[in-house]
Amino acid sequence: MIMKKQISEKWVLIVLYLLGLLCITFFSSCNKDDFGGRIELNIDTRLPKDQNGYSVFNLYSQQTQNIHTISGTIRRNGRIPDEPRQRVEWESSHYWTLKVGDTIGRIYRRTWRGLGWQIVDSIDVINLKQSEVPTINSVSYNSTDGSINTVIAPMWNMRGDTMTIVARSNGVVKVEKIILR
Repeated sequence: MIMKKQISEKWVLIVLYLLGLLCITFFSSCNKDDFGGRIELNIDTRLPKDQNGYSVFNLYSQQTQNIHTISGTIRRNGRIPDEPRQRVEWESSHYWTLKVGDTIGRIYRRTWRGLGWQIVDSIDVINLKQSEVPTINSVSYNSTDGSINTVIAPMWNMRGDTMTIVARSNGVVKVEKIILR
């Protein structure tokens, strides 16, 4: 009985020693900044502001999405996040519906005719499933200079609305309002 107790105590010590080595190896290879830290997040809509501080986006196309880039900067503990890069999640108050049977694109077949390309024929790409299309790209990561970017793409029928943009990173939330004109 004493022999079994000594063997089981040795196994417990070996397991605890291995767990300790594993913890030391894991935590020494991790940077404390990898586990969050203080986030500074700034959003720049790159649009003029009205008297209420709302950004104003003048829509330019009645036929397609109106593309515009939203920029900003992010810092973690006062420094540019490098490895890993900092993830920023984006949301918008608006979306549009892509209906079954809508034309979503056109494929062109062309051939080279000595001095340039000539279109031989084309085919429409038809949507097969109804889906909601967000008006903002949902995720971005910072660049090496700490900049962050996403794209909004409202439709003409949203004209007159106020779009709310939300950016989130590690519990920090920034909100911008954009009037669509």
